[in-house]
Amino acid sequence: MNTVLVVEDSLSQRECVSQQLTWSGWNVIQARDGVEALQQIQINSPDLVLLDLLIPRIDGYRVCRLIKANPHTQNIPVVLLTGKGQRLALSYGIKHAEAYVGKPWQPRELLDTLKRVLLDTKKEPQMASADTWTDYGILIFKIIQLYECRVQPWTEYGSQMIKLYEKALAAFEKALTIEPDHLRANHYRLTVEKKWSSLREKLEQSQPCKVCQYYHGKDGINCAVYPWGRPGEFCLDWELS
Repeated sequence: MNTVLVVEDSLSQRECVSQQLTWSGWNVIQARDGVEALQQIQINSPDLVLLDLLIPRIDGYRVCRLIKANPHTQNIPVVLLTGKGQRLALSYGIKHAEAYVGKPWQPRELLDTLKRVLLDTKKEPQMASADTWTDYGILIFKIIQLYECRVQPWTEYGSQMIKLYEKALAAFEKALTIEPDHLRANHYRLTVEKKWSSLREKLEQSQPCKVCQYYHGKDGINCAVYPWGRPGEFCLDWELS
């Protein structure tokens, strides 16, 4: 039984397509946003990803690029779900995805597309090069920079930015394991390490705020001081929330 990851922020559409695929013999796992999608891919290694373009946290286009840039996941086929008004994004996204299905989709068209893509994209895994891992790390770093340009990025996107920093550094480390003198990998690793160290110092200097007890961890809203989760030390505001 093949496993498909359905990534869709609309609960009704996600459940609808999941039921259709389950009835047709697929094993289905789900994700509501881009960060959750990448986590599910890492944990479950699905045979195929059915990916909506307009999803929260990391949009579908960037999720697709990350899947295809990561040597561990680049052979997983991606089928994009697109609605009206998304044709411009699709023109870029289809360069990385194997196919797309428009909304509203027809069940038979959807199933036929997934089966065809799965048959056409059976590839043998290849040994990743230092260049490949470096390019993957640079792509992650560029996504981090896009987050940091937004208003209050650590309040809104703290948890995913920390994970992206960790993934970028891990990618450069893999590149340097293969080729220790790789110039780009060394350059970007040092750049990311320096930036990440500076940001950590600034975050550690922040003091807990009494306001946190009113919203910390509730309704999916992250704490302004600890947006990535419970701090290692005791936090009164966290306990009171």
